[in-house]
Amino acid sequence: MAAFTTSRDGNVNILRITGKLDPFAWKDLKDTMAALTAGDEQLDLLVDLGGMDFMASSGFRELFLAGKNLSRKGRWLAVCSLQGEVKRVFDLAKFDTAYPIFENPESALEWLRSGTPKP
Repeated sequence: MAAFTTSRDGNVNILRITGKLDPFAWKDLKDTMAALTAGDEQLDLLVDLGGMDFMASSGFRELFLAGKNLSRKGRWLAVCSLQGEVKRVFDLAKFDTAYPIFENPESALEWLRSGTPKP
């Protein structure tokens, strides 16, 4: 079972997901990301997957949709701390073309704060 922890660092909402995101947990992920990306505030979203052991395809879909939604608002979705099977699937699927992927939260936050041109 996946666990979601949220926090905020300046203009970045941070979502840390740990455990296993099975095919039935996509709605929990969708609702959590919707809450973090709703509203008119110009907040980017960092998804930290460092504690994730497994992600069903529905989880990958929700990340992709959240990234598209944020992009339409001129904001960014970034992902960090991929490992194991989750990293392998990200690499195979070439998700780095959909949103930036970083080794750790610090490098992702630095990039998001850098004033990098938004989409």
